[in-house]
Amino acid sequence: MKPLALPPTIRTAHADEVTPNEEVLKRLKEREGVTIVEGYTLQQNPSTDIPFRFFSEINIDNSRLWALFTALASLLPEDISVIYHHIDDEPTYAPYKAKAKVLEQLAPFQLELTQDGLLQVGLIYQDDNRLEEVFIKRAKCLQFWGVDEEGFREVVRSFGLREVEGLQFIDDFPLATEPLKQHHPNARETDDVLKELQNLFA
Repeated sequence: MKPLALPPTIRTAHADEVTPNEEVLKRLKEREGVTIVEGYTLQQNPSTDIPFRFFSEINIDNSRLWALFTALASLLPEDISVIYHHIDDEPTYAPYKAKAKVLEQLAPFQLELTQDGLLQVGLIYQDDNRLEEVFIKRAKCLQFWGVDEEGFREVVRSFGLREVEGLQFIDDFPLATEPLKQHHPNARETDDVLKELQNLFA
């Protein structure tokens, strides 16, 4: 399989960018022999404490990330909350509002949300009986908590993704994040995105 197409802002750290301890250097060495590819993992939830049935992590080429994010959002109920934050801060959970409106308001930030390694964003629905969430991590892979496994598999299958045993992710290894503006000069600054999201979803 071909290597995963990452955003230009995300890469494995170089040896001179990390704390030179034995474990970190070992992980960097291991990275040299790993090809990270598209695919997903799926685990059943063994607990009844939190009401989701399964959890998945997904690698997809960065050019297709937003399309999969919005496709997975179709599995969530019609009223949802947005989660957003800088990676160094606690997440903000916005009030619930109509999913169609949320996706419309997030669309102008597609570049920043799929390529700025300082931003994380997700969509969530939770009540006493159900938790569903799709989340874009800083490394720009997806996480999904759900209750409709058949529906989930149908969505990821439509993107040509398959379940891969032992699938590895870029953030399994020491990670480096480059500024988005270094690659896209017209991109919004991280703090500006967060302020605009606050204005939209407060």
